[in-house]
Amino acid sequence: MPDNVVQFALPKKPKIREKEPMPDQRKLAVIPIRALTDRAVTDGMVKTLALICSYCNRAGVTWVSQARLAKDAGVSRQAVSKHITKLKAQGYLEVVSKHWRGVRPDTVRVIYDASIDLETAIAVTSRHEDTRPPHIKEKEMKEMTPDPEGLKRIQDMINGVIKPVQQPPKEYQMPKGDTVTVAKMKEQIAKKKQSQASNAQPEVAYGDEKVGTNVQPMCKPEVALNTENISIDKVLRLFLNKGFNVLSNQESIQHIANETTVAELETLMDKLSERYAAEGLPLPTDGAMLANDLIMLQSDELTARHGI
Repeated sequence: MPDNVVQFALPKKPKIREKEPMPDQRKLAVIPIRALTDRAVTDGMVKTLALICSYCNRAGVTWVSQARLAKDAGVSRQAVSKHITKLKAQGYLEVVSKHWRGVRPDTVRVIYDASIDLETAIAVTSRHEDTRPPHIKEKEMKEMTPDPEGLKRIQDMINGVIKPVQQPPKEYQMPKGDTVTVAKMKEQIAKKKQSQASNAQPEVAYGDEKVGTNVQPMCKPEVALNTENISIDKVLRLFLNKGFNVLSNQESIQHIANETTVAELETLMDKLSERYAAEGLPLPTDGAMLANDLIMLQSDELTARHGI
């Protein structure tokens, strides 16, 4: 093959599938009443006008061909052409735009009211359907489509002036110092220690020895969690055995666990479970919320027990 010959391959033959035509959905036609009383309009003209109206949209615009009208009416195409010419002369039809014969039929409008022009009819019926003729649609689409070269120039100007802003990666840091919940817990614990110290029994001196009074303590002492150096895992298991599944802020419950006894903590958890059950609420899974509820419950217990 010579070098100056460009090789090419024929595209594959497209698959053409024949579809069945849609059934005729027309049930009625709206025609101008004045055509029925006009003596200049013959019966053939009325029949042709009625067929044209059956193909019109809400604005009275249609693109039906004369061949189609002749087939529906059962007459020759020349007869339909003569009827249309007379209907145009009588003011019942107007040609909105002409097209090529055999390629696309003319756009014809039925004049129902001579005082209403095409633009007004389209504007009134646009709320129900798109009644614009094809040539108007093409014109409006061209006007709405921006110039590609102009868009490219604008894009180049924007790229030269505006630079993309790169956000720095977000860093997550733990807050410094105690949180609001932890500070409130420490304050409650300090108040509890102060109240216990003020309610301690005084010692009585006999000679050189100091002995305590015979008053029995109000509460039997228990082994505190902090004396056993119980880890946070053991504390969480203790809460889990009571039905409290702490999923977040687990460190918050360690503060109250280090300042109370095992028995007292279990009692507080049982009472807190009863309160949530009475109110129909689920047990909290947030450690900070759980610790705050235990502190408030412990404060209520001390107030009821010692009258503080």
